[in-house]
Amino acid sequence: MKFKNKEEVHNKAIQILNKPQKELVEELNMHIKGNKNAMGDVFEKWFGKEKDSASQPDLGVAELKATPFKKLKTTKNGKAQYSAKERLVLNIINYFDLVNEDFEHSHFMNKNNNLEIAFYEYINETSKDNWFFKYVIMYQMEKSPVDYEVIKNDWETIKKYVKQGKAEELSEGLTNYLAACTKGKNHNSLRDQPYSKKRAKQRAFSFKASFMTTILRNYVIGNKNNKAIIKDPIEIKGKSLEELIKDKVAPYVGKSTKTLRKQFNITSKAKNINNIIARKMLGLDDSKNSFKGIDEFEKASIIPKTIQVGQNKKNKESMSLPPFKFKDLSEQNWDNEDCTLKNYLKESKFLFVVFQEDENNNVIFKGIIFHQIPINVLDNQIQQVWLDTQNKLKEGIKLNYKKGRVHNNFIKLKNQLVVHVRPHASKACYKKSPYSNELPTPANWINKPSDYDPKYMTTQSFWINNSYIKSVIKDLIG
Repeated sequence: MKFKNKEEVHNKAIQILNKPQKELVEELNMHIKGNKNAMGDVFEKWFGKEKDSASQPDLGVAELKATPFKKLKTTKNGKAQYSAKERLVLNIINYFDLVNEDFEHSHFMNKNNNLEIAFYEYINETSKDNWFFKYVIMYQMEKSPVDYEVIKNDWETIKKYVKQGKAEELSEGLTNYLAACTKGKNHNSLRDQPYSKKRAKQRAFSFKASFMTTILRNYVIGNKNNKAIIKDPIEIKGKSLEELIKDKVAPYVGKSTKTLRKQFNITSKAKNINNIIARKMLGLDDSKNSFKGIDEFEKASIIPKTIQVGQNKKNKESMSLPPFKFKDLSEQNWDNEDCTLKNYLKESKFLFVVFQEDENNNVIFKGIIFHQIPINVLDNQIQQVWLDTQNKLKEGIKLNYKKGRVHNNFIKLKNQLVVHVRPHASKACYKKSPYSNELPTPANWINKPSDYDPKYMTTQSFWINNSYIKSVIKDLIG
């Protein structure tokens, strides 16, 4: 089947919508082996495309991609929320070719400049035979100028690592929208690289799950316009997203919050005034006092956090990560794609916005630091805490009601292992409620109150230790 242009491809894609997988398999006379890539195989077959690993776009004028999304249990303003289920894997990186390419004429751009993307909803409770494509879009990279410049910078970062003989040091957190994800049967899928004798993991270019989620929410399901730090693509030409953000806040370093409030005409006396000031420094309005809804942060999985340090150079607060479901964590494997915590920390980059109180009780803006959790920390101390948490959940967490409080045996802040576990919910609850979570194994109780249910426990999350955060920002606070 020949297609003259990408418009013909898109029109053909529209015709696949709302047809169940089993109906398509029968119509296309397919024999599906396993279910892992079934929807992708069906989408390609719809265009008469057989599976291959060609370096050219699937149809000459457009590359075909099928990707799942999922419905979240949380809602916003009474409406269901959706997110991408996973990253969108593009093409395998050839380390030897990459170092000799320029972005505009690269294999990556040749293959992925025009992507026909089909979205299907991943519904665990529904037979895969009944899954169907709900949305299709034509994503044209060069027609999204801000995305294009960020993706180009990401590509250049990946190339730089390979040219420096450091392909083995590549990780998804190094970049913003475009990542170099591992791609192979297992962690032993290694490849040679041109400027080092060290073998590196096989990797593929991919759009991060956070980037795909923003595209899904803003341009596929909704028509939402997020607040953006980058107002014009010219702003970012030749700069990384991190450099652009550092440039934006540089004029304010060393100024007190009192001065900044006056400069930005901020009248709010909210407790989180530092968040409002940070938004203003980034060129955003103060209609919101959080960092939610910032386009570049959401696409790049940048997690902003304001840190205030006292005169004694101590930051009191640890940093909470998203809450976890006890049953989900107990069934995950640290080395697999389904490990929520590992994937979150691999893809995410933290942006610490640092304020410090001086000897005159003035709070001074000290600057910002981008930080990605190093792989050796992730696969050692953090893995240790994760495995300990999983084992205790499987065996039955130990709970002790003592002097009006419930104590547990999860790893604590005092254990000094980069992260610890503590409640995420605003209220303690040990029976079924919005503040609790079902355990995979009933808790082992001492002095259990009669109205507490051993099958439930207050919702918990991992927290990054305040001491670890202090070690990251130490150069800013002197």
